[in-house]
Amino acid sequence: MRFVNYHRAGPSYDLFMDQRDRPVPGNGEVLVEVYAIGVNRADLLQRRGQYPPPSGASDILGLECSGVIREVGAQVEQWTLGDEVCGLVDGGAYAEYCTMDAGMIWRKPDRMTWAAAAALPEAYLTAYQALFVLMDVTGMEHVLIHAAASGVGSAAVQLLKDRDLRIWGTASGAKQAYCLESGFHNVIDYKKESFQKKIMEWTDGSGVDGIVDFIGAPYFRDNIHSLSIDGTMIMLGMLGGIRLPEIDLLPIITRRLKIQGSTLRSRSRKYKRELTAAFLGQFGKHLETGILEPYVFEIFDWTDVHKAHVLMASNKSRGKLVLKIPRPK
Repeated sequence: MRFVNYHRAGPSYDLFMDQRDRPVPGNGEVLVEVYAIGVNRADLLQRRGQYPPPSGASDILGLECSGVIREVGAQVEQWTLGDEVCGLVDGGAYAEYCTMDAGMIWRKPDRMTWAAAAALPEAYLTAYQALFVLMDVTGMEHVLIHAAASGVGSAAVQLLKDRDLRIWGTASGAKQAYCLESGFHNVIDYKKESFQKKIMEWTDGSGVDGIVDFIGAPYFRDNIHSLSIDGTMIMLGMLGGIRLPEIDLLPIITRRLKIQGSTLRSRSRKYKRELTAAFLGQFGKHLETGILEPYVFEIFDWTDVHKAHVLMASNKSRGKLVLKIPRPK
């Protein structure tokens, strides 16, 4: 099979098409012929040598894809040849064929394109985990989501649409209009104004109940000062850096704040199976009816993968970027 290879720690133009043997599905796995692949920042980090795959995972890039099941491994009863699916992988999606855990995939909605289905798993499961598993938005009045125009931000606002709470985000430039159209009630231009000051203004000084953060060090102080008493912050990334200067930790104790970091890729397969099942149990019907619909900013032929990585690194995209593998009709 063909797959996207890369020179370790190299720039985006060091991505190249390569060949290796097709993988064989193990117990509890299926082999999927890949039609479309979701692009994630983790792919860029892995290419740079900053985010190695978990032990035992494929060294090929890619955490999510959509396609057709071509082989079924032992101990798999819920899937058959020809089923159209999408889901998570620990690695290996940037290829013509990919082995996938039978419990970390679900049936592609008939109404959804291959590209949209490939854009679903990582963003929606990450957002669901942050909001409903780690944070539990039940009973909250307002949440702040940084990087609101990202794939996870776009997914998060859809998951919260039927909830009686205020959804605020941070974004700049043209992304602000996109976020408001997506369902955010207000968006703060972080390049022009302090999000902490706006949050204090909008909440009459009480702060927000929950924050989902991807930025890390530059936002940490303002984040903890933007949280209400008993507020929760889920940290999903460190795009702005990992090191903090001197900081006053007293608000964490006096306001009884909860701060939790999380990743999804390094979690056990058991955890990800259970997370997938919980997400589908709560939102599966919304996928079928179109209430949940990933926003695909641009689709690239997978041989132009370097262009997708350059665009993602530029921070000029919204929603998701997807690679498509042309298939004979």
